Amino acid sequence: MKKLLVLVLAAVMTLALSVPAFAAYEGEGGVYTFPTTYSENEYAGQIIKFLDEKLQELSDGKISLDIYWGGTVMASGEEIEAIGSGMFDMTLIGQSNYTAELSLLNFPSQVSTGYADSVKLMDTIAFENEKTAPYVQAEIEENNLKMLGSLPGGSNSFITKTEYTSLDEMKGITLGIGMNQSAMEALGFTVVSMMPWDYYDQLSRGVAEAGYMSTTALVSMGLQEVTPFFLADGTYTAGNFITINLDRWNEMSEEDQAVFVEASKAAQEYAIEIAGTMDEEVSEEIEAAGGKLQSLGEEDGAKVLEAFFETGVADAKGYAIAADTVEAMDIIIAEVAAMNGFEVPDVEATVAQTGDSDGESADGESADLEG
Repeated sequence: MKKLLVLVLAAVMTLALSVPAFAAYEGEGGVYTFPTTYSENEYAGQIIKFLDEKLQELSDGKISLDIYWGGTVMASGEEIEAIGSGMFDMTLIGQSNYTAELSLLNFPSQVSTGYADSVKLMDTIAFENEKTAPYVQAEIEENNLKMLGSLPGGSNSFITKTEYTSLDEMKGITLGIGMNQSAMEALGFTVVSMMPWDYYDQLSRGVAEAGYMSTTALVSMGLQEVTPFFLADGTYTAGNFITINLDRWNEMSEEDQAVFVEASKAAQEYAIEIAGTMDEEVSEEIEAAGGKLQSLGEEDGAKVLEAFFETGVADAKGYAIAADTVEAMDIIIAEVAAMNGFEVPDVEATVAQTGDSDGESADGESADLEG
């Protein structure tokens, strides 16, 4: 037995010596400017810091980000110009802010029921599906951009002063909302246009009986103090893309490109992980304020998904007509439907808008990585 153990240990040592050590980084390295409208400590900020740390880890400290926080050098809506022009190297770009420039990324995406699934849907259409990716990538490259992967946004909830548990119970009540208005009307709400920054005041004064947005965003604004009952609808979406100037990308060595790809993938996984943790923390904050976070039942959840898909198709067609990308969008919509078990509805295009109602992000704040 002792002899056998010696032989086994000798074999293990021989095998270990025969496996080459992980190759040391031999890329060119560099510091990449990264302006962002997010602050360092919020959800998106945590992801950006993780990305920087991962890039340094994979490159032995030779690749890093020079981050400008809180919109100090670039405002929301200026991201494509800032990065595409080469003024700065990288940032997070939310496709919902650019329905003209990135029309094909604004397909009906609020149809997933989990963080990982939302990222998978967005990345499959944008990067992996052989029918859709060439069209999407061509439009991205027209803006002199290279996108490396999407990030999950938040889960979404209705908020009310009275406790509700179903769509039937809420039918007819006034819902203040700045996006998805046509979908909410289809679900039976009386819709009043109301932007996120008006929620606290106008819900306090009874201008509307309910609101709807990213759950974490609502809690970050203290809405649990005004409307303590949260009813999650079970929908998720991915929106912001890790984005780099295309010229800068093409100048990189293959090894440096591989480092960015791997770091971006790790950042996606990290974002999914901390998003789930944040959901638990949000639930505790709501309960501490005397409120309650519940979820719609399976049947109601399916109605919400169907409404978002149908109205999302109409919106997407509107964006595509405005951008002259109708043929490509039709292919994308068909693939999204196939991936999620929907039939493509026969609907007319919604007039493309950017930022006030149905043209805003699919789930309001989640595309902005609110947290």
